[in-house]
Amino acid sequence: MSKVSRLLSPLESIQNAWGLKLRDFRQWCTPAGQKSIRDWKTRHIEGAIIVAKGSMVDDVERMLKAVQENENAEAMGDTTNSGTSVYLPVMVTAISAIESPPEREVVVGSPTWQNVVIPTDPLQRVVQARTASVSYRCQIAFFAPDPHAASSIANQFVNFWKHERKRGIDVFYELGFAGESIIKDKWNFRVVENTLYPDKAETGIETVHAVTVDCVVVGAEPNVVGLDGYDDDITDTGEPDGSIPPTLPPVGGHRDPPEKLNSFVIEADVIDHEANRHTRVTANPTTGEVNQSDIKDDTP
Repeated sequence: MSKVSRLLSPLESIQNAWGLKLRDFRQWCTPAGQKSIRDWKTRHIEGAIIVAKGSMVDDVERMLKAVQENENAEAMGDTTNSGTSVYLPVMVTAISAIESPPEREVVVGSPTWQNVVIPTDPLQRVVQARTASVSYRCQIAFFAPDPHAASSIANQFVNFWKHERKRGIDVFYELGFAGESIIKDKWNFRVVENTLYPDKAETGIETVHAVTVDCVVVGAEPNVVGLDGYDDDITDTGEPDGSIPPTLPPVGGHRDPPEKLNSFVIEADVIDHEANRHTRVTANPTTGEVNQSDIKDDTP
């Protein structure tokens, strides 16, 4: 039994990948001679980049309040502040799923089950997988004590995503288990360049200047069964017993059972009638060892 309570959801996996990309941007961007940006680049990450709820997208004032509630001054190591505080500059980010999938020419999903072997599965089991094309709206809000710092970060953030190697985002999905170890697989998402929208934002505070940048991240989300995941038993295996009235016929599933997926021939004969002999090949299902022997037939 696994020691973890559950696997990360697809949204949580995206959030982790997006957060790592924002850290990459922070180390990549330049202060351009501005002390406030230099301070932001070098402080503790907990006080520099803060994750807000997805519902806060387009609500800059709520984002700023989230920073106060997070007490980012304390997070970056300043213990001289008491109560709620905001240590500027600070970046706040929020992610929300877009219900409509991306266009087919952008990402192509595969809704039918495919028999595959996940490269990171140490047991190398044959499992079934399908993919759905998904998109997420990602927004950052950068709060600074002066408009120059805010504008500089907005311009550099847009330029960062124009770098071809930076536009890819590696998302590590948790697909199942091998004993107590979690099996993860890397999938690549991309920022759609023409969805980058920088804009100024009003905070309601004269001394706090803010900019926002929106973008859309697209990619394929995998569904994998056969790796001892929590939902394997009720994913396309037919309607669960007791979930429908007895008068209704159940709807069946379309998955292959595990014993079929991972079955293989353990003994086979290749017969040569003219030579009056045959070759027998045997495989050990436990060790994976394959042996071959030539046998002379007694009958002509």
